[in-house]
Amino acid sequence: MTGERPVVSVITANYNGARHLAAAMRSVLDQTLSSLELIIVDDRSTDDSLAVIAREAAGDPRVKVLVQPRNAGPAAARNRAIEAATGRWIAVFDSDDLMAPDRLATLVARGEADRAEIVVDNLMVFTDGSDAPWRPFLCGHAFAEPRWITLADYIGSARMYAKRPGLGYLKPLFCAQSLRQAGVRYREDLRIGEDYDLVLRLLAKGVGMRLEPRALYRYRKHAASISHVMCRDHIEQMLAADADVAPELARQPKAVRQAQAARRRSLEAALAYDRVIERLKAGDLPGGLVAGAARPSAWPLLAMPVRARLARLAARVKLPTMASPSPA
Repeated sequence: MTGERPVVSVITANYNGARHLAAAMRSVLDQTLSSLELIIVDDRSTDDSLAVIAREAAGDPRVKVLVQPRNAGPAAARNRAIEAATGRWIAVFDSDDLMAPDRLATLVARGEADRAEIVVDNLMVFTDGSDAPWRPFLCGHAFAEPRWITLADYIGSARMYAKRPGLGYLKPLFCAQSLRQAGVRYREDLRIGEDYDLVLRLLAKGVGMRLEPRALYRYRKHAASISHVMCRDHIEQMLAADADVAPELARQPKAVRQAQAARRRSLEAALAYDRVIERLKAGDLPGGLVAGAARPSAWPLLAMPVRARLARLAARVKLPTMASPSPA
């Protein structure tokens, strides 16, 4: 690939991901589409991530490593990788995940054939250290064929604790030229939901996104995964990000506006739920009741811990389980 522009720049933000980094790198470097570069931005890891990268790269000129001057979060790391990327396409890839050998070739072919500026594929979800079977994230006939994902589709899938899977979890392949022409980058104040926010703003500008139905991205669930940890600060950050894009969404068709209103209500309910739980854990029952009364939509969420316990019990005794929210 010396002297040639790569077809794909794979960008990876890494922070203390040494445990899974070697496997992640190998799944990229072993792609059937070999015209690629792998840009890893290390966010000041305190483990041996840099040693793992050096060992796995083993002189492979396709690997580029950048080290942040300070820990600034995955969004800042990805923005730096985007600026360094030279490929015609830019693929977002997490340092603890895997991809099928033909993933990049398939997504590039889909993007070029359908003239899409963003391409996403289904996820195959697996749990680290578990013998449980891998399972596709998107199920049903709605995701069985290639399709365009509209702005209303995208926002409508992004309600907190909804049963339908959130399309914001899908890992995008961007047309580099379209991304740069749009002038959109990751919000660096977001620690969770940064992919969703970036794609949302691109779709609002009219960029087209196509779904490849095959599950070629391997999404690893494990205890240290940042995507599984939600706190009040994260919800408040997402509400602030949504507020910033609200004026642009207000000019969109009714279906988009309705989807955005429903998402905002779900975030507000999740925030209220967090406040209720905080007060109840502190033994402040009156305070919890007051917080719940201020946002009644939080009360149904209180059933989630009960459902989770019942699901664990059912798994042990092989009873049918109750419905539960989509995995984060």
